[in-house]
Amino acid sequence: PALAARGHRVMTISPRYDQYKDAWDTSVAVEVKVGDSIEIVRFFHCYKRGVDRVFVDHPMFLEKVWGKTGSKIYGPKAGLDYLDNELRFSLLCQAALEAPKVLNLNSSNYFSGPYGEDVLFIANDWHTALIPCYLKSMYQSRGI
Repeated sequence: PALAARGHRVMTISPRYDQYKDAWDTSVAVEVKVGDSIEIVRFFHCYKRGVDRVFVDHPMFLEKVWGKTGSKIYGPKAGLDYLDNELRFSLLCQAALEAPKVLNLNSSNYFSGPYGEDVLFIANDWHTALIPCYLKSMYQSRGI
């Protein structure tokens, strides 16, 4: 919100772990390669405090809160990870890199349309650590 208040167009991207009451399905889906498979993710969106809040929708995220895990999203107990964490967060990172290009968001009076390719990514935690690697290996190598 602080960056948005200074006039920047801002998007946050998170896994969709729950049904956020204000988020709507954008009907935009992209394919990402995760391990040996191609997965389809969808994007949900809401606009709050000047920020496009985007949620990456895929069963790998929702099953962590609706399934047998008892709302434990990183591992069954502290210090122990789920075996699919690498796949889940690879999926999140790839979806995050596609979102600014594919989402046509018109929430603000000042900004509309896709963000495009001229964006700054901030990888906030270990879950997003692959973003700089993917930017260099998958995008920069293709001139994007």
